Parts: sequence; structure tokens; C-alpha cells
Amino acid sequence: MTWGFGPSLDGADRKALKDLVEEAFANPDPDALPGTRALIVVHRGRIVAEHYAPGFDADRKFLTQSVAKTVTGVLAGIAVRDGLLALDNPAPVARWRGEGDPRRAITVRHLLQMSDGLDFTEAYFNPFTSDVLPMLFGHARDDMAEWAADRPLAHAPGTHWSYSSGTTNILSGIIRDAVGGTRAQYLSFMRRELFEPIGMTSAEPEFDASGTFVGSSWLHATARDWARFGLLLLRGGVWDGRRILPEGWVDFMRTPLAHEPDKIYGAHLWLNGGGRIPGAPDLFMATGNGGQVIAMVPSRDLVIVRLGRTGYSHYAAVYRWIGDIVALFPEE
Repeated sequence: MTWGFGPSLDGADRKALKDLVEEAFANPDPDALPGTRALIVVHRGRIVAEHYAPGFDADRKFLTQSVAKTVTGVLAGIAVRDGLLALDNPAPVARWRGEGDPRRAITVRHLLQMSDGLDFTEAYFNPFTSDVLPMLFGHARDDMAEWAADRPLAHAPGTHWSYSSGTTNILSGIIRDAVGGTRAQYLSFMRRELFEPIGMTSAEPEFDASGTFVGSSWLHATARDWARFGLLLLRGGVWDGRRILPEGWVDFMRTPLAHEPDKIYGAHLWLNGGGRIPGAPDLFMATGNGGQVIAMVPSRDLVIVRLGRTGYSHYAAVYRWIGDIVALFPEE
């Protein structure tokens, strides 16, 4: 694997790339692409574009929010690699073990694929109906996994897809217990098995009072380190010859669910179902609130990191811009 800096485009395409980088930061039209704070483009393992908004730089740690979900999916893969978890075993959640509890049927696979069936409302704009707001910011914030695991079933496990930060935090709590049960042991596991091997040394996860990494939402790292994380996924879980993730784990994360009609989600990874980013059917990505995107395109050996504070109404512009970047690079 090559990791470094250097051009990989001819003169014409380098000019086009420069223009697109400038477009992302110029914001001449508030309806175009507002709020970009950092971007990095990695082609064939080398950084070919990097730029920051005023007040931000390569040392700045960015909170990417739900991009953390994909990190949790990767941590689960490492736990599977080490025999600490098994995909199709019942999820080891104590409160689901009661005789006759239908949640006993929930597996680790169901949690990774957001098909556990738990009744959890991922609503950010209505505190009266939301489950995610009290979990992250309210009365349930001290033990998010335990609180989310207390939700009843709304659907039989494995039959219905529903995006849920509660599901990710349940999974994170399971990983915590599998690696020792304490915050210190969990953090040591994250650093030893993921962050340090790929050089993601700026990573700063946040934990709740129970010692669970808030895997749904809160992990800080520099843009370059987010690019390293993207390159790990692009390379199928291998870094500099060292296998970090089990063989086939990234393929599993990229596989759409049969019962997810739009084919936009795999296992804690977003897919390009419906072609919302044109010209890149194999693109997959980790995304977070504010238009945070780490996009991987295997057919073009490409990673794109775009970080910012952009409203939902402008996400289409973010995806259009990513598509324009992808189009500059030839298929391998």
C-alpha cells in the first residue's frame, strides 16, 4: 500500500480537480455547496487534493457524528475476527435472555444490518416522539446501550430495516463487554486493534458513563485520519499488508439487505442504491449529520473525505459534487 502525497492525474484533470475543490469552498451560491470545512481526495493510496476552510487545518479534529456508526461496524468485525463475537449467534444482551422474550432472536448480524426490529424512533426535530434525543442528550445518556436495549420489538428480527442510533449503541455495548467490560479496556482495544495499526492516532472517541463508546455519533479525528479509515475500507480491511478485518468483512458491510427496498444500506455502511451519486454504482460511504461523507469507490481506487456543516436541504449538492469528483478519475 502507498500512503503519501502526489499527483495521479494528467494536466487537464488536475485543473478540473482544482476547480471542483475551489467550488466546494467558494460558496458563491448558498443553494450550491455551503459549509465545507475540509476535504481530501485519495487516489491509488496517495493524497491528490487537500484543502481547508479558514480557521481549520490538518491538525483540527472533526466530529463526524454518524460516521462513527461505520467505525462501530469495523470494531464489531475485529471482535468477530478474534472470536469474541459471532454474526449469527443471539446478541449477548442480558435483558433479552428471559424465557419467552422475543428479542432472544436478535443476532449480531441483525444489529449490524439495522434489522433487529426494535421500536426506536430516529427523530431529531420532535422531542415528544424521539428516542434518539433522550438517549444522546436526556435521561438515558448515562447508559445508552442499556436504555436502547429496553425498547420492545416492533417487527420480527430480520424482516424490517430501520435506521437506528440505538441499535448501534447496543452493538457498542456488546463490544465493550466482549473486550473486558470497562471504558479503559474498550479504549485500549480500539487503539490497539484499529487506530494504531492504520496510523489513525488523532482518533478521540467519546464514552457514556457506563464505559460504552457512543458508537452511533461521537468520534473526533483529523480529516487525514478519516481518509486513512476510508482507505482501510477501500482495501478490504487490509493496511500495509496487515489484515485488520476478517476476510470478506467489508464485502459483508457492502451487501444490501434483501428486505431494504432502496438498496441503500448494508451493515453499518451506506450504499449507492438508486444512483444518488451518478457514475459510481460501486461507491459506498460512511456519512454523518452536516454533510459529512467518507466515500470509497473501488473501481477508481478512490477515497473522498468531505467534512462540513451543511443542512439536509443541500445534501443533493454534496452528492452531486462527489459525483463530479469521481468522474475525473478513470476506472482501474
